[in-house]
Amino acid sequence: MTESTPQRMAAGKTNAGRYVRGAVIAVVLLVVNVYVVKSLSIFVSPVLFLFAIFLEGTLLGVLAYTIIRALAEPETVLRSLLVSMWGGLESNEYAERLRQSRRPVLVWARRRLTLHSPRGLPLTVTVVIAAVPLVNFAGVLLSVGGGGPFSGVDQRILNLMPVVRSDGETSFFSAVTVLASGQSVLLLTAGAVAVLWWKRRRAAAWLFAVAAAGQEALTFAVKLLVGRLRPDAALSLISEDSFSFPSGHTVRATVLFGLLAYLLVRTYRSAAARAVTVVLYAAAVVLVGLSRVYLGVHYPTDVWAGILLGSSLLVLLIGFLEIASRYAFLRSGRIRLANKVVVAVPAVVVVFSVLAFPALVHPATPVVRPTAATLSTVDESTVHNLPTYSETLTGGRMEPISFIYIGSEDQIISTFTSHGWTRADRSTAANTLRALAVGFQGSQYASAPVTPSFLNSQPEDVAFEQATAAQSLRERHHTRLWRSGYALPDGTPVWVATASFDDGIEFAGAAKLPTHHIDPDIDAERAYIVGSLGYPARLLTVTHPEGGQNASGDTYYTDGKAQLIDLR
Repeated sequence: MTESTPQRMAAGKTNAGRYVRGAVIAVVLLVVNVYVVKSLSIFVSPVLFLFAIFLEGTLLGVLAYTIIRALAEPETVLRSLLVSMWGGLESNEYAERLRQSRRPVLVWARRRLTLHSPRGLPLTVTVVIAAVPLVNFAGVLLSVGGGGPFSGVDQRILNLMPVVRSDGETSFFSAVTVLASGQSVLLLTAGAVAVLWWKRRRAAAWLFAVAAAGQEALTFAVKLLVGRLRPDAALSLISEDSFSFPSGHTVRATVLFGLLAYLLVRTYRSAAARAVTVVLYAAAVVLVGLSRVYLGVHYPTDVWAGILLGSSLLVLLIGFLEIASRYAFLRSGRIRLANKVVVAVPAVVVVFSVLAFPALVHPATPVVRPTAATLSTVDESTVHNLPTYSETLTGGRMEPISFIYIGSEDQIISTFTSHGWTRADRSTAANTLRALAVGFQGSQYASAPVTPSFLNSQPEDVAFEQATAAQSLRERHHTRLWRSGYALPDGTPVWVATASFDDGIEFAGAAKLPTHHIDPDIDAERAYIVGSLGYPARLLTVTHPEGGQNASGDTYYTDGKAQLIDLR
């Protein structure tokens, strides 16, 4: 039995309400994510920071999709409302003049807003939504090309990757990156086209093939036009010989995985199945993007630009399919979309990635050969050559250096460990989450990682900590050391360091994330470390007496001097 118009209107309202609620939730999550991104740029693991950045792109995609669906579902209701509104305007003389006007601009505008043509309001809405990520893509491109603020964050995150890697994560991200490799894309495209053709969804099959070829051609063209070089090979686990901007893997994942997800969502009747499909799609795109940064072959802005460019292409494709499924403007009439059996295609690609990544991806440990300029000696006359201030992930200035060490890395490690200090673990995601859990429990994790800090865009080379009598992670002495980039004439490296005392746990930043609170008297911590190592005081003036704030907003004050310790 054919549904009546009131029934269709009621169903349209119900579906529209669901998608409007989804759009509202996406907006709320976007706002929350802005605060999370801001806070994670200061604390916790860089991998979690990148995840939050890419999640923002995913939420933008969900928002665009829900808006499209909210407009597409209640078609009968919208048409009825628009017809009624138009009928009321017909009696207005000014509206009548505009309606009857033959001015080219007004004629063009009326055609863009009509519901009776696929080239009217449906196409207008599609183009407007697709323009949003495209404009943002242009903004990222201009920032990258002009050496904007993103460049510093890009480099610091890449410099941090060797510190946060682990064998398990390397294997995981190697498999993930194969999901959007050229081999997987060929398998995905061939499988999707074959299934769609078999199920007599011929127009959708052609569109998928064109989308696969089109996004590859567009990405290749943009790479050539921008010409951004890949990150330093010393930071990469695998080698790539093409240009870097944007990430081709991320564009592929956004467009092709998104198109498959859309076809499945249109096929499923269950809201739960649709939700699971969208979540899995979002997770796949985010993980592919993370894998490219983790493996050291792309800057974060390359990946973010790939998501934005891919989102714009995906909106255009979805808009075309929505319009084509409702208006008979193709020779074959209204096109039919996918069948549930298409879900087998991504499943096959996942299995292929898991089985094939050992043969396709060969991570190798980067060879880092630090170079150093020669410094004749370290005293009041030469100390100004050394880097002075530590930095946050976004480049904000933090504490000035409190120590200058002369000696090899082995000498530094031996000196600290022999005097009761423990070398801090690397800031991997697992170690960071463990530290958070232990900190909340009030128990001890003697080698807990320290929050990464930077000096001249480089993360600390080594960090040490020492527990207090409380035997709790909430309190600890700790110091971070960097190679200064200088060595004495005999080749002995010169190191610089900052130090502070963690006196408790606080919830800092816009998102109120947990982190350590520092004692503001960082000179007292300098004196404690000198005493614990058994060296006499020998202070050099690095900067003037000053106060400031660290990454989490805690204040500090210092006399601007640094302790010189010769370990030879």
